[in-house]
Amino acid sequence: MIKQKNILRKPMINTINLILMLITSLFIGISCSKDSSEPSSGIIQTNLIKIEDALNHSNTDFVNLVNSTRGRVGTIGSGSKVVWSKKNDFHLGLFVSANHAYGITAWSSLNEEFIDITSVYNGIYLGSQMPQTNGNPSLTNELVANFGLYHPQIPASATNTTILPENDFYLGIMDNQRIINNGFGHYPNFVQTSIPFEIFDPNNRTLSNQTWSIPNSDDIVIAMGYPQDKATYPNGAVATGKVYSNAEAENIIHLLNISNDIEGGIPYNPQVEFLANIDAVTGMSGGGVFNTDGQLVGIMVRATELNGEPILRVIRMSYIVQKLNDFYNTLPISDKNKLQPFIRGELN
Repeated sequence: MIKQKNILRKPMINTINLILMLITSLFIGISCSKDSSEPSSGIIQTNLIKIEDALNHSNTDFVNLVNSTRGRVGTIGSGSKVVWSKKNDFHLGLFVSANHAYGITAWSSLNEEFIDITSVYNGIYLGSQMPQTNGNPSLTNELVANFGLYHPQIPASATNTTILPENDFYLGIMDNQRIINNGFGHYPNFVQTSIPFEIFDPNNRTLSNQTWSIPNSDDIVIAMGYPQDKATYPNGAVATGKVYSNAEAENIIHLLNISNDIEGGIPYNPQVEFLANIDAVTGMSGGGVFNTDGQLVGIMVRATELNGEPILRVIRMSYIVQKLNDFYNTLPISDKNKLQPFIRGELN
């Protein structure tokens, strides 16, 4: 779970643990500090800033990247979501978010499952917003229909605060049903497939041959989401940073464990996640993390700090894609025919 920054900071640990942390850090040879030099791609590294400031930044490459990705990130409940792809039979918005942002009790079953959204009524408007389709960065009071489509196995013991990264994602569909939020409860009709989902995606990344990618160590990536602090970040926030190598990530988790940080008690799984030196705060869970080409590389799920530096846990898109494909391949033909139209372009 991504927490508020002011509760991420830890009190000074005892001297013995501090010495152990220093020795371990020197032995492995990692540094949590952001590199002050700009990478060759021209994308800067920046702490968390609001979208409006990002779009007015002096670095043109950074502004272009923000502009090419921001239209795919929206809100869901108290968290965030990101449109992964429109490569399906109806060009609807296939999105990814965090289970803890949706609320694990919202699912009818904790078993791995897909929902036949053409016959099961599970659509909601509440808390579902997307940036304006004309590119205006200001959120309006328009709500967009979204439907839960698939989630992995969720352990019975899991809660919204303890669920592990390997279980903490789900897929959904957005169609073009939209209403103005007037404070009353409204629910959409069954998913509508006749009109493609409208989205601000100037580079058509959601329809590209490769909508997602696997990040490399030291890559600069950009994270976007919607903090719950709407006064400071009314239209979302963005930060950039580097991807840690698996060795660095394992050492960071070790150091967090020494300092009694809750993240240190969650083993690092390189097949499921990667760690990045990126700022994130409450509300950004489920938001998208992109590479400098604008491809989706993962979603944010948990965050903390180590020695004053931000540590972000990101579920890899490669893991999400593999889980979806593995599940799809276990289904009988009748169920494949129900699910396939909504994910066809992302099947292996």
